[in-house]
Amino acid sequence: MNFFTRIFAFHFDRSFSGKSWRQLAWLFGVILIIFCSVYIACCLSLNSTSAEHHLFQLICLFIDPGSIKDAVYMPQWLAVCVAIIGLILFCGLLISVISNMLERRVERFREGDIVYPMRNHIVIIGFDDMVPTLIQQICDDPKYKKCYILVQSSRPAAEIRSKIHTELDAKDEKRIVILHARRDSIEDLEKLYTTKAMEVFLIGERDEHDHDSLNIECLKKIVDIHKKHKDCPLIPFTVLFEYQTTFAAFQTTDLSSEWRQYIEFHPFNFYEEWAKKILINCHYGKGKEAIEYPPLDREPITYESKKHIHLVIIGMSRMGVAIGVEAAHLLHFPNFCRDPRCKSTITFIDEMADREMNFFRGRYRHYFEISSTTYYDMSTDTVNKHIISPSRFQNKDSNFLDIEFEFIKGRAESPVIQQAISEWANSEDEILSIAICLNYPPQSMAMGLYLPDNIYNKNIPVFIRLETSAALLTMLNSKKTEEDVHKYSHVYPFGMLDNCYDLDKKSIRMAQSVNYVYEFYNKHNSLPESLPQENVLKDLWNHIPVAHQWSNLYNAYSIKLKLRSLNITQLDNIQLDSHQIELLAQVEHNRWNLEKLLLGFRKPTPSELEIINGDPQKKREYKNKWFVHADICPYHELSEGSKNYDKCITGGIPVIVKNNK
Repeated sequence: MNFFTRIFAFHFDRSFSGKSWRQLAWLFGVILIIFCSVYIACCLSLNSTSAEHHLFQLICLFIDPGSIKDAVYMPQWLAVCVAIIGLILFCGLLISVISNMLERRVERFREGDIVYPMRNHIVIIGFDDMVPTLIQQICDDPKYKKCYILVQSSRPAAEIRSKIHTELDAKDEKRIVILHARRDSIEDLEKLYTTKAMEVFLIGERDEHDHDSLNIECLKKIVDIHKKHKDCPLIPFTVLFEYQTTFAAFQTTDLSSEWRQYIEFHPFNFYEEWAKKILINCHYGKGKEAIEYPPLDREPITYESKKHIHLVIIGMSRMGVAIGVEAAHLLHFPNFCRDPRCKSTITFIDEMADREMNFFRGRYRHYFEISSTTYYDMSTDTVNKHIISPSRFQNKDSNFLDIEFEFIKGRAESPVIQQAISEWANSEDEILSIAICLNYPPQSMAMGLYLPDNIYNKNIPVFIRLETSAALLTMLNSKKTEEDVHKYSHVYPFGMLDNCYDLDKKSIRMAQSVNYVYEFYNKHNSLPESLPQENVLKDLWNHIPVAHQWSNLYNAYSIKLKLRSLNITQLDNIQLDSHQIELLAQVEHNRWNLEKLLLGFRKPTPSELEIINGDPQKKREYKNKWFVHADICPYHELSEGSKNYDKCITGGIPVIVKNNK
């Protein structure tokens, strides 16, 4: 007896507490059993009328106990019993169950437990501080029209709604659908209908210990889902990687080659995105809250210029390193072709610079195989300077790069370092900028507002890394006219957590155009007069290795800087003569050298170079398998064929810019 009671009670409780249709099924099952039992009892005990009359009266009494006065075919006591049973079942339990179903559905909606079959929607997997702003961008973008935005997260749905409510108006909030689920469950991922989505953003959750691993695992499971749908189109997947080492792995190797057969894969990193905002886009936000960042080359650095860029980064945090590396990709100018001493200088200042320098040199070891670097110990009142020679190459095979790194150990607020910063600001040969990237924002703020006076007097840009509100610095540097310039007019906030990713794909479109020009030249040995439609550019883009994609992106980032070095600021009807093309081809090769070294390629040794030059197949093997590239060398050592590719990319700038305004 206990066994059957336990089994029945457990089965009932589990079923009745499940989905709404199970509750109704249990209720109607009980009603049907009781009704049939009463009907059979009536048929056996009453003989005066036909079974049809009993059935009709029973139905009336069950549905409406008030019809008891019309019960002429059965005794009153039986009619009363049937009416009471009907009252309990229909007026009591049925209404209670329906009311419970509605309340439970409302509760499930609030908790994000309801799954809706969706199509042509935007999927955001995970939730952190940047998601509300990303949703706002989606709502404002005409491309996404009025499509629904599905947000999946393991965080409470009420918390997500509260965060989103602060960014969106009531009209846009109606487009948001929240699903409470885990991104490491394939069953939960199938509820997102990613095979029918317009675009997917895989963000992940805030403060996760293994954020990147979970995002990769999630992406693998989504790819497995897409494999089962043969007619599924290539849907764009934008994936956030928190750590730069993970992000770098996807920049250099085709780890995503299998994924790219089923999805359009776009990785991004928080720190890299902010570095691009400051150095490339020179813009943040929109409307009255927009911030325009000054370019590091505040005056054109032409072939004749005697000046060089000096970027000082205080704090070798992840943000500081990202800005330094992005600057190394970007800061290449034609005056280096005239005078090899005109190198762009990137100086890191950190209390633990000796340790951080070793990490940096290890991560970008192939750069430091070629280039020497300078290390200063300013942790005391004296300055100890050390020149660290290239670790692998010497003489003509070394120090041909146009970027140099410096590392200073010490606290930036110390008098000796403050004096050094002041001297850099007074130098006539340097265009100085300062980025403060300490991990503790209040410390960054204090550091940025108490630099030597000549930093502010000379209007040298100071970029201060914050995490939350930039309101204070925005007020400090606000000016309506040039006459309103004051001490802190050139102090700029950056690095805020709530606004990192930009939906604008202009850089990717420009990189796709660069790739088309390269492919066209490779096939026809000439430059195209115009570019094809976007779908053609996109198709070519999706069939090249990921390392080539990033190479084209970094090239696209550099175009405006190259044009400024020629004093070209108007982008309408650009014309480049043969001298300008030759000069920018040298600049492009200098940029390309840094790009390859920072992405993990290395210069071949003399013995390897002999093997590579003697066998084209070995050359491809060394380049594709071992990341050894024979063209990492000074421009004048290149073969004419390799020089022509640099000239081709440079000569294609007018058509690229014309089609990407």
